[in-house]
Amino acid sequence: MAPERARPGEGAAAGRDPRTTPRRVLLVRLSAVGDVVNVLPSVGLVRAALPDAHLAFAVEDRAADLVRDHPLLDEAIVFPRRRWREALASGIPARIREAAAEASAYRRGLRDRRFDVSLDFQGNLKGAMHAWASRAPRRIGFAPGHDREMSWLFANERVVPPADRPHRVEKFASLAAALGASDGPLEFRLPESTEVRRRVDRALAEARVAPGFVCLHPGTSGRGEAKRWPAARFGELAARLRAERDVAVLVTRGPGEEALAREVERASGGVARLAPATGSLLDLAEVLRRASLFVSGDTGPMHLAAACGTRCVALFGPKDPAVYRPWGSGHVVLRGPGRSGRPPAMDEIEVAAVVRAVSSVLDAPRGAD
Repeated sequence: MAPERARPGEGAAAGRDPRTTPRRVLLVRLSAVGDVVNVLPSVGLVRAALPDAHLAFAVEDRAADLVRDHPLLDEAIVFPRRRWREALASGIPARIREAAAEASAYRRGLRDRRFDVSLDFQGNLKGAMHAWASRAPRRIGFAPGHDREMSWLFANERVVPPADRPHRVEKFASLAAALGASDGPLEFRLPESTEVRRRVDRALAEARVAPGFVCLHPGTSGRGEAKRWPAARFGELAARLRAERDVAVLVTRGPGEEALAREVERASGGVARLAPATGSLLDLAEVLRRASLFVSGDTGPMHLAAACGTRCVALFGPKDPAVYRPWGSGHVVLRGPGRSGRPPAMDEIEVAAVVRAVSSVLDAPRGAD
């Protein structure tokens, strides 16, 4: 999977030789949460290949918890997209001027860090602009047809992933391989916090919930409603799991998903309980780590659960599970069959099929494929 190279001399920068072993590396994956999670195995590969390099990771504010204080990274560069967008939407001149000044300082900061190489895992225009703004002599990105918004134009080394429809973890790893970072297992590692662990343990104890519960997550991103399984079916699933398996069921939710989680709680007849509120993605990760099983559609928390080592029953409709399934062993994927030439839909997945899948996972020994 050797990268395509630009013309000799393209991308050169004064005083820096891009052919030497890089000492300062910029990793770019701004969003979404699930994709940032799936880049983490590549962080491990790059760190193993370049143990003495300064590794920085550019990420949007909503996913920053996943890389801030990460043990394999030296720096998290947080792109405050949400705050700047709100400032622009406010129409208030003072706020707009402040956001513009911050954006200018942000661009200068990328340049002044003098990165030797950037890896654009984002694969679209906003990721490419970060790599370009860094002025790294080597800008490694995906080749045409494996990117979006013609981001390949901003890269001077272009990588073709190893398969037609690679899983995101494998696709991202192919970019790391362009730095010679191809040896070693594809493993997840998250930031560690004793304070977060204690806080989550305390919240679960106060709610009288012991580890080993089944976790249901009905939400998806705001633009991902086609990936949602109906709340009523989540509620029926919870009721059946309690009756047939005698397991506790918690419902997790992200920002803005309180009403949806409450709907599942009501549909379950009160069997499902809302999980303790989580103030960060690391809080949520600790809740998921204590679950015996996680059930959801294709959403960021599903990938986070897999990264925590929690087995998943993943429900898929229109998205391709070969690309977006939870990474690792022990998971089960269910997908609607599709009807009359239409793409698969979430409402084609029946509760009985999910109950069977959950039972098969709960009955399998830990570590079984």
